[in-house]
Amino acid sequence: MQYPAIVALVIEKGVDNITIPDSIRFQSLTEAGSLLLKENKFEESAKAFAKANNIQEIIKTGDWLMQQVMYKEASHFYLFSNDKSKIEICAHACMNTGFVNEAKNLFQITNNQAMIQFLNENFGV
Repeated sequence: MQYPAIVALVIEKGVDNITIPDSIRFQSLTEAGSLLLKENKFEESAKAFAKANNIQEIIKTGDWLMQQVMYKEASHFYLFSNDKSKIEICAHACMNTGFVNEAKNLFQITNNQAMIQFLNENFGV
């Protein structure tokens, strides 16, 4: 680990509560995201990768979580992926397994109004 002190600070204060210089943002936040992932802090891990602008790690992690049938957890990563196909697939998987709030968040990103309306009418979300 190249930036253990910064990673510890990110984990302690939260991704949203720390500003990191551009010159070390990618590496330090990628390290923090990896450690948060190992600690099963999926939402914070996804935020760290997103703040690092590490799209490759976001998609790789989302794909891995989908393979593990961890759809809710994968949704946190796909929120930042900009891959509409993967977002839609994860949204449907979330919906079909009862994670309707996560599904709605993903459908909002792809602007799938039909599915948002369906969720509103049938699940009240």
